[in-house]
Amino acid sequence: MFTEYSLWWGLLIVAVCFGLTYFFYFYKKDKAYTSLQRYVLSALRFVSLFLILFLFLSPVKKIKHFDVEKPIILYAQDNSSSIVNTKDSSFYKKEYLKKLQNIFSKIEKEDYNLIPVTFGSKTNIIDSKLSDNKVDYNDFATDFDNLYSFVAENYSSQNIAAIVIASDGINTVGGDLLSYNNEFNCPIYTIAMGDNSIRKDIKIADVRYNKVVLLNNEYPLEITVSAYKAKGENASLFMEKAGKRTLIKNFKIEDDDFAITIPYKSLAQQIGREKVSFIVSKIDKEYNIINNKKDIYIEVINSKKKILILASAPHPDISAFKSVIEANQNYECTFSMFDNLRKVGKIEDYDMVILHNLPQNTISANEISQILNKNIPTLFVLGQGTNIALFNSLKTSLNILPLSSGLNQTTPSYNKSFSSFTLSPNAEDMIKNFPPLLSPIAKYSLTASSNVLMYQNIGSVSTNYPLIAFSENGTTKTGFITGENIWRWRLTNYLINQTHNEADEIINKTIQLVGEKSTRAHFHVESKDFYSQNEDIILQAQLYNENFELVNTPEAEIIITNKGKSVNHSFGKTNNAYFLNLGKMNAGEYSFSATTTLGNKTYTDKGNFVIHNIEMEESDLVAKHSDLYTLASKTNGKMFYPKDVEKLVDVIKNNQNIKPIMHESTESKRFISLWWYWLLIALTLGGEWFLRKYWGKI
Repeated sequence: MFTEYSLWWGLLIVAVCFGLTYFFYFYKKDKAYTSLQRYVLSALRFVSLFLILFLFLSPVKKIKHFDVEKPIILYAQDNSSSIVNTKDSSFYKKEYLKKLQNIFSKIEKEDYNLIPVTFGSKTNIIDSKLSDNKVDYNDFATDFDNLYSFVAENYSSQNIAAIVIASDGINTVGGDLLSYNNEFNCPIYTIAMGDNSIRKDIKIADVRYNKVVLLNNEYPLEITVSAYKAKGENASLFMEKAGKRTLIKNFKIEDDDFAITIPYKSLAQQIGREKVSFIVSKIDKEYNIINNKKDIYIEVINSKKKILILASAPHPDISAFKSVIEANQNYECTFSMFDNLRKVGKIEDYDMVILHNLPQNTISANEISQILNKNIPTLFVLGQGTNIALFNSLKTSLNILPLSSGLNQTTPSYNKSFSSFTLSPNAEDMIKNFPPLLSPIAKYSLTASSNVLMYQNIGSVSTNYPLIAFSENGTTKTGFITGENIWRWRLTNYLINQTHNEADEIINKTIQLVGEKSTRAHFHVESKDFYSQNEDIILQAQLYNENFELVNTPEAEIIITNKGKSVNHSFGKTNNAYFLNLGKMNAGEYSFSATTTLGNKTYTDKGNFVIHNIEMEESDLVAKHSDLYTLASKTNGKMFYPKDVEKLVDVIKNNQNIKPIMHESTESKRFISLWWYWLLIALTLGGEWFLRKYWGKI
């Protein structure tokens, strides 16, 4: 509390107080006081002076506090539909819920902090009295990774003493039950729900297909059928399309653990969204017939988009673009050196042109000017071979002021306000690892209506120069990649993840956006045609004013309709557009109508989308009690069956490792802020004054 120097100051204060006291009551030898009275008054004077002068040393009092943190018991209840797709469904809906309520009540009466949650496709905290009816076994998926992440994100720094997982152990999304790596260092108690007996069953296990096909083309399908405990049974596989059922194959089940993959080809006969169902016939005494049918949706298009790649010289980027384009069956790719442009046919026959390191000379600039004048969507890839002066003469929305003839190494910086499309979380994360592109050393300026996907970082310096950007002129879009060597992004992606997926996603979506014909509507809502039941439904919208500048000042509303039932939603706002996350929704066909008002004009956009019914919970009903037992054992927990679940409370009480944590903290308070210190000063001063008055000296 004190330093060496403050100790000497303290001795000085004592000396001063002693000297002043001696002077007042002993040096003058006032005969009005007796010797005893003089000592009493001098003591009071000494103490009061010392307390006052002592404050100059800024003394501090340290106060210790002790806080008790109760042990947390997190009870995670599986809320997926596979729990009640068993012979014990009535028990789980009635008796078990009463037992659960009783367990929660007992845990809360003890010295524990109970956190009850349900989990399935997502994890939610529930009311311990179950008055909110959140345990309804209606979730369409089971994701143990989501449960573990929820606990880690919300309670990892707290006193998690035990986790209870009540489940059948069947995972349908993400990692399985045993993906837990003991990160919370606490026992896990498991409740073995569901039925682990293998029953007679046949199901559509998987369908492999192309999501987009061409009109009047045959497209391949592979349907996998599996069966259990049905040896010797005969079965049939059917396809149902446009109300017509077609027999694909009759087959015999040759083993109790049986699987067969059946190839088939179907003809795309109508443009648009096509629903195709596959049905396997029911076998004798089959328990679960929900998984005997599987629906898929296929988009039928009229023709492929033709994309032309023109380059000033050979370059690895060309191969990267070709690989991405040719992997997309909606595209047909043609490559040519610019000098051989006449050999590729009419430019008007192409839906999009990619120009690599062009224009290079006056001839190429004139040809490119004609391409732009014909309103053909164009993607420029600029680099060392690009003649910047000739590029500026094309009068695109990008203007470049050269500062040197050299090249900068520019790393990408993702613009989170970009609204024309969204990247997957994996692609966003991968951007940080991409190596630099080589960009002309220059100042870059875009028109206000342009949209930037990535900015240039030059070394450690962030800039507002575009690395990948887009603009729109009339009904035609133009894209710009202001650096070469994008092939290195694919290579780095593969070195890290053994896949090109993230880099290809960025290139593919860039090409899709540029090649997409614009309707030039003032208000437009973007949605996917198809969603899976286990993904969030995300809608984006853009609003343009009369000058076709992107704005989002007014509010925007949308009505989602399914089976005659409509629900209203309001869009949220991003930097210059609109965004709405509807979360996960039930399978079905949905339509929407979005509306906004700008000035005195009302704008509306309509559309529709389909959510696949993936029926994951019905595909496998065999509970994994062995996994539940293994998880409990390796974490020093214990497995219970639902009928004995009330024994859980006694086991937790008898676990000596489940105990509260004492937290010690120290608080420092200066004496000058302590009320009792000032009271002591007041009492000593007041006491001296009172005694002097009482003894007749004042």
